[in-house]
Amino acid sequence: MARKKLSPKYLVGCLIIVLSACGSEQTTVKDSSLRLDLIEQAMDAVDAVVGDDQAYFEINVTDSVVNLFLATDLDGQPNPDGLPDAMVQYVFTPQDGLEDVALPLAANGPTFTRSAVNFSAEKVLLKVISALPNSRATMFVIAGVGTASGSTGVADYRVHMNSSQGGEMSVLVTKDGEIIGTDAS
Repeated sequence: MARKKLSPKYLVGCLIIVLSACGSEQTTVKDSSLRLDLIEQAMDAVDAVVGDDQAYFEINVTDSVVNLFLATDLDGQPNPDGLPDAMVQYVFTPQDGLEDVALPLAANGPTFTRSAVNFSAEKVLLKVISALPNSRATMFVIAGVGTASGSTGVADYRVHMNSSQGGEMSVLVTKDGEIIGTDAS
């Protein structure tokens, strides 16, 4: 017997039904160990070391570190098209501050600046955590939106969840935590 593949629209619809059923629970950001409070400190540390107005490919945060992937140029000189061709990774922890991890690596993709990071730390995780009570938030990701040659300067937000029953899900959310979509793996 052939198995039917569930469409993404069906999965998002099921998630919305679960959300509406869980709407009265009093979930708080304290139900997550993700260190969203470190993101501003990490960007401040980057500004102090590298300078203001850096372009980022991605910033992600776990329960202990913030990873920052800054856009740069391999040879240190801007490209004729003005687009970055490399990234430098920094890691920030409250204990050790900012550390650069490795030499620049070739990379391209959409970027964003600090001004695009405007999520509500109090709200961004709430609906995902309450909608998936048998799951644990393992990472919060801020990433550039667009293409390598057409970056919009806008950032999107994802919450990576691990289910206690197996499997992972990346949930795309708005800056206020409204669920937009999912990617399951």
